Amino acid sequence: MKIIPRYILRHFFPIFGLAITAFVSLYLIIDFFEKADNLLEKQVPFKYVSAYFIYKVPSIVTQGIPMVVLLSALIALGILKKNRELIALRAAGVKTTAFTAPILVAALTLSLTQFLVDETMARPLNRKSQLIWEEQVKLKKTSASWSRENIWYRGENVIYQIRLYDSKNQVLERVSLFYLDPHFKLTQRLDAKHLRWDGHRWSAEEGLILLFRNSCAEEQWFQNKDLDLAETPKDFSSIETMPDELDWLSMYEYARKIKQEGYNATPYEVELNMRLATPLTTLILALLGVTIALRQGLHGGTAVGIGVALLVAFVYFTVFQMGCSLATAGLLPVSLGVWTGNIIFGSLAGYLWITDPGC
Repeated sequence: MKIIPRYILRHFFPIFGLAITAFVSLYLIIDFFEKADNLLEKQVPFKYVSAYFIYKVPSIVTQGIPMVVLLSALIALGILKKNRELIALRAAGVKTTAFTAPILVAALTLSLTQFLVDETMARPLNRKSQLIWEEQVKLKKTSASWSRENIWYRGENVIYQIRLYDSKNQVLERVSLFYLDPHFKLTQRLDAKHLRWDGHRWSAEEGLILLFRNSCAEEQWFQNKDLDLAETPKDFSSIETMPDELDWLSMYEYARKIKQEGYNATPYEVELNMRLATPLTTLILALLGVTIALRQGLHGGTAVGIGVALLVAFVYFTVFQMGCSLATAGLLPVSLGVWTGNIIFGSLAGYLWITDPGC
């Protein structure tokens, strides 16, 4: 590596390391004090408490990388500019790209790392953390499990096999119900195209009931049938988040199959786009941080850099979340809603770069 890029990165990475450590530490401290009462009340063993917070660390790191990269770029270049080192480099004929490219390359590397860590480590470990909270604090055993093709949920004397849960319309798609007696013996099976919640009970549509009596099975076809089930839509609220455990390619295949079958795949398409748009945020915010730092005066100071970084990050993530929410609600196309933040701030960064006299 050449001297100038190495010198720039020697300023960038220590700031990045310090900032990401502070971010993770602050996050864990706040989270600990919010959860402390529940953990002490339930007398959760220390090994589960420590595992709960340790499992969350990779997810916290990936959440903090975009803002920390923005902060690091602003402060690192701000310090070099304040010390007039950037002026000296430009006076020596060194192009602006020579001392900004190392930071952008580092941001791109961190962006790819963020995506890989999120897909391979953060999601599975975050799921383990949630299971510890459910089982050790809420004292609830997980009733649902998810596979590539079906969702399984154990209710009161009945086991559900569900193709898809449409939480917006409160509909269970392509459902099989396995009724069990106290001895866990199958007494009845119901298959239905839909289970729809009418506000008081579930109504099955277009299905078949198999009644198992002795060694015989009696068939009963129906178009509509009201069911007396103990479970309500609230009990299935966790089901819609289960595909989050899948990696990007597996979720893509799942969303594609759901859409081909005529079901609502919008939430999964939003999630797929978010997983790509979020890491790219790191690169865009780094470019934005670089352009802002180059326009900053000699006496801008570290405090100004931190303030600007926090403001820019807040505005960006507000726009990003609004776009994702509108896309999930169907008010905007998925690609437009999820990528609006990146398009706006990427364009802003490009404009600032092009119009900077030094560039």
